[in-house]
Amino acid sequence: MSNRLFNSPFEMMLRVLLLLSQDKKNYYSVDKIVLLDFVSCYAADFQLPYSNLHGTNYYKFGEIASRRQLVQEAVKFLVTKGLIEVKVDNGYLFCISDSGLAYAEKFESSYATEYKLISKAAIKKFRKESDENILNLVRSS
Repeated sequence: MSNRLFNSPFEMMLRVLLLLSQDKKNYYSVDKIVLLDFVSCYAADFQLPYSNLHGTNYYKFGEIASRRQLVQEAVKFLVTKGLIEVKVDNGYLFCISDSGLAYAEKFESSYATEYKLISKAAIKKFRKESDENILNLVRSS
């Protein structure tokens, strides 16, 4: 195992908590978490009124496959630690728990603050969209 901080399950675990903390009641699939995280990191490219947290990246679409694996690892860890809850309804769906929310609220960095703001807007914009519709939007951008 490497000691990477960026593009690691640890980084993804933190972003999943921040993302899910912006919608405390709804459950999301791994695919929707991946896509909402991607949109949150590249908000300007999806007509959200924010800059891209991860800068301009012409190869960003190559990140989606590796993000999915990172999200799966992060979700496993977060479920086992009681920071997110899981339910089964046409697959596994995830929602932040009270302890996960308390943990996420402790993040006070400028990145965390901006990520929460942007992810809240992404969730609002795409909450009712299917995973497939969001994926098609991401592919067409």
